[in-house]
Amino acid sequence: MLLEARNLRVTYRGSNGSVRAVDGLDLAIGENEVFGLVGESGCGKSTVVKALLRLLPPTAVIEADVLRFKDQDLLALSPRRFRGEILMRQIALVPQSAQNSLNPVLRTGAQIVEAIRAHSRITAAKARERVVELFDIVGLQPELVDRFPHEFSGGMRQRAMIAMSLAFEPALLVMDEPTTGLDVLVQERLLGRIREIRARVGSSILLITHDIGVIAETADRVGVMYAGQMVECAPTPPLFAEPWHPYTLGLKNAFPSILDLGRELISIPGSPPDLSNPPIGCGFGERCPFALDDCHRERPAVVAVGPERISACTRTADIEQIRVAAARKSTWHS
Repeated sequence: MLLEARNLRVTYRGSNGSVRAVDGLDLAIGENEVFGLVGESGCGKSTVVKALLRLLPPTAVIEADVLRFKDQDLLALSPRRFRGEILMRQIALVPQSAQNSLNPVLRTGAQIVEAIRAHSRITAAKARERVVELFDIVGLQPELVDRFPHEFSGGMRQRAMIAMSLAFEPALLVMDEPTTGLDVLVQERLLGRIREIRARVGSSILLITHDIGVIAETADRVGVMYAGQMVECAPTPPLFAEPWHPYTLGLKNAFPSILDLGRELISIPGSPPDLSNPPIGCGFGERCPFALDDCHRERPAVVAVGPERISACTRTADIEQIRVAAARKSTWHS
């Protein structure tokens, strides 16, 4: 296993109390695998990314029973060793919003050269040659190296950030909302390029998004997060064919299908819980139309529901009836 986290917990501490943004998450990513992490805004996806890359503020506390990368204990590494041996070289990040990640007054290629030289002893000329190679990998012309970010389209800026992250051909590429702000045609071209890069470089990818369409098209396995917890995890085709958790069913209802264009979209009522005052029991219980009294008393255990499949729901025995009822709008909006 390339990356393994067991019982990962991230707590933000402040003057008004603590917020557990990630609460007991288990995550495993294999070699040459695309793992998609999906969920609503505020569910803890980006916090997971920042915890893995040690990009959290000093007020955040990271704890885990296991946090291992290539059999190396990440929590045991000093910040200096992590930055020198792991960050960018072994695990690299493609951040949200490439427009805000690039300095508008510096040429795009020069910024990538600077990043490469910050993590290796290499001449500026050699680093520039590497940037040209990276631009070719992501489908950008060599002459664009000397252009400013404002001369790039949104998709081109995103590809430039992917080029920077590939500088040392890391084993794990973390992409945080890579298609945000892009129109559907640019999204499709970018996703195609990601698939090509995966085949060419062989990196595993952790894909973070709230767009289940991107996940369905790109990921090998999917983890569904809610309120800082992993509520379902499965290989991609079976997860979308037969979800085992009511929240996953709700997400599927809210996404259009080209196979059923006449189907009415159904939203999940309510809002995610306040994690500074989390609910007792199931985090999704207050919004779940299938919740029983026990769901509000005790947090559901994570159980295996099939090959490589887990779900955190007390009503797995009733899943067939729940799937039928979840397809009706009246179930969610009575």
